[in-house]
Amino acid sequence: MSAHPNPSDHQADHQADHQVDSAQTAQQLQRLVNELSVEFISILDLDRLVDRVAEGLRKVIDYKFFNLFLVDEDRGGLVWKKSIGYKKEEVEEYEILPFDRSLASAAWREGRTINIGEVSQDERYLPIATESDNVPRSEIAVPLVLVRENKIVGVLTIESPEPNYFTGEHEKILNVLGNHMAIALDHARVYEELRQRTREMLTLIRIGHEIASILELDKLLNHIAPLLDRLIDYEFLLVGLIDEVTDEFVWHVEVGYGAQKCDRANRSKVSQGIVGRAVRERSAQIVNDVLRDPDYYLTDVWIGQGQRSEIAVPLIYKSKVIGVVALESNRTNAFNEYHGRILENIANHLSIAIVNAQLYEERVRREQQLEREILMARDVQRSMIPDKSPAIKGVEIAARLEPALNLSGDFYDYIPLSERRLGFMIGDVSGKGVRAAMGMAATRSILRSLSRRGDGPSRVMRDANMRLHRDLGTQLLVTLVYALLDTETMTLQYSNAGHNPPLLVRASGKSKSLKTGGLLLGVFDKQQYKSETLHLERGDVLFFYTDGLVEAHTAAPEKQEFGESRILDFVLSHRHLRAQAIVDAAINQINEFTAGAHQHDDLTLVVVKVL
Repeated sequence: MSAHPNPSDHQADHQADHQVDSAQTAQQLQRLVNELSVEFISILDLDRLVDRVAEGLRKVIDYKFFNLFLVDEDRGGLVWKKSIGYKKEEVEEYEILPFDRSLASAAWREGRTINIGEVSQDERYLPIATESDNVPRSEIAVPLVLVRENKIVGVLTIESPEPNYFTGEHEKILNVLGNHMAIALDHARVYEELRQRTREMLTLIRIGHEIASILELDKLLNHIAPLLDRLIDYEFLLVGLIDEVTDEFVWHVEVGYGAQKCDRANRSKVSQGIVGRAVRERSAQIVNDVLRDPDYYLTDVWIGQGQRSEIAVPLIYKSKVIGVVALESNRTNAFNEYHGRILENIANHLSIAIVNAQLYEERVRREQQLEREILMARDVQRSMIPDKSPAIKGVEIAARLEPALNLSGDFYDYIPLSERRLGFMIGDVSGKGVRAAMGMAATRSILRSLSRRGDGPSRVMRDANMRLHRDLGTQLLVTLVYALLDTETMTLQYSNAGHNPPLLVRASGKSKSLKTGGLLLGVFDKQQYKSETLHLERGDVLFFYTDGLVEAHTAAPEKQEFGESRILDFVLSHRHLRAQAIVDAAINQINEFTAGAHQHDDLTLVVVKVL
């Protein structure tokens, strides 16, 4: 046997080490992509979301130029939402990119990612002046696809001054992030639409409960006649909605023409008559004598009704004509500008009510889809909560989270820092449902990232507050306790950001509330936090909890709360138990106290017992 090592063995070992490093890097990158995806979905403000996309993407890919476009088919192009690296005045000239220009437009048309190694050789490339001497050489354009609807909602492009800079791995990362960006953009858009819908409903209430309270389309339209009877004197009424497929009016309401005639003339071309002119000119048409108007449209079924004057007003919703309202009289000069203003006012509100009624079924469908998404998000959230507490020498840790809804704002997490050092947190994000759960995910991601730097709780809290204030503003507020447990020195260092003070109950029965820290996270940009170090002894119990425990209440009408004094009494009387037994006993006692009364807040416990 030779005493000299075989070179091929060294090469194999090197390749194996390289494969391990690559696998670890890929895992780290995948975790970062997952965290960014969850964070994007948690932001509902569109402008803040776009800014965060630009910042977060740079953690994954080192780009020099960035663009994010939103698809606006009504305006016939891509709306430039954000750019980095270009001259502002140049970007403003291209506020909307037509669908037939630029690589971004090509990505939208073709519905696929386009990766160009040398943009100067691609005729589709649209050069834009940059802020520096560097110019783009390579570009990757990614359509943001809402997969469930197979719909492109935007396009993301990044560029580099280096040719052939973007790889196939970059494409994979961007495609994954792009799908989550599309969902986040759609959520932000739906959120804005819902806010707009609320404003429209308030307007409807102001003009009359009759219209505001009716969601059935036929019932709503049939209510127009008695409403107009109180305002305008007329003999004939038509309310028609446009059938875009046939380009015809479909007459839903016909008053005064006779049932037989209505059945035979329930449709007419949008281009015909005074009603057609109202649609074309998008304004009220007042005709004093219809027999002298060349556009007046007569059919054999409407001849002989005695019509002499007419007023027609288009129904317009968000710049789109959806129908028309027309009144006729047997008298000439029966209508004037005052009547026109009244009818226009009613038509404006009626248009909203009609669209709301038409969207009712769509809204039901969306709610069902949202419910499915909530269930999916619930599974994601539950996967983020630790399925078991870590085993660390010298202490026992147990925890429990009881959500009041499918998605909660309560959370806790463990962050192993070494064999004897453990970081852990417990917090509560304001609100319920998807927003609270996504806020929890963002907070957890930020705390995990910051804690691994090795800083103490006060600095971790300070930096987390700045990040949350920047990314979430004051839309979501977070209370949090972050602690570092060192079992070698048997110390606990903590900082409390506006959270319910945890309890330290000594084996001797002495107790202490852990209040040191500062304000809850996300309120102010620049906020300092204090920390406190506690020396732990055998038999000590640390009891962390959320406000759901304090506010757990009995049934109405008393609704007596469990309260902080009962919490202290409970821990004192159960301090001799192990951590898991304390958690189980706490849940049992709460259930006995509330006796099945419906609870509106989540309940979370984390117990540390020094062995």
